[in-house]
Amino acid sequence: MQTWAFPARIERHADDDYVVTFPDIAEAMTGGSSEREALSLAADALEEAVLAYLAAGRSVPQPREAQAGELLIPLDPTTAARAVLAQIMRDQKVSNVALALKLAKSEGAVRRLTDGATGVKIETVLQALVALGQRAALSLV
Repeated sequence: MQTWAFPARIERHADDDYVVTFPDIAEAMTGGSSEREALSLAADALEEAVLAYLAAGRSVPQPREAQAGELLIPLDPTTAARAVLAQIMRDQKVSNVALALKLAKSEGAVRRLTDGATGVKIETVLQALVALGQRAALSLV
């Protein structure tokens, strides 16, 4: 089972300057005036970077285990499901049109699931995963 939490590093640059980076997703970076503030913004930075990957049609790297000095930041469940859906569609060579036919939806509705658009409901992504023979499970970290 794949857990969608990405390793992050937090560095203190000054008394009131903390920066969080994600080694596997260089575009995800944030900071704050305290470690707590920087970490509270980390999940949003990660989500925005992953949505940008989806919008650009790029594969999202598979999360890996955290190494020494790293901590895991979980990805929003809907965004994680969208990243998985995009990867499964690539792996199975399923087009938006083909998936739309399976779901009895428009091609545009399917495209929004994997292109970084906002307002996507997890129920719709889960329905698409089921149509491709997959099941998702929620895990708390």
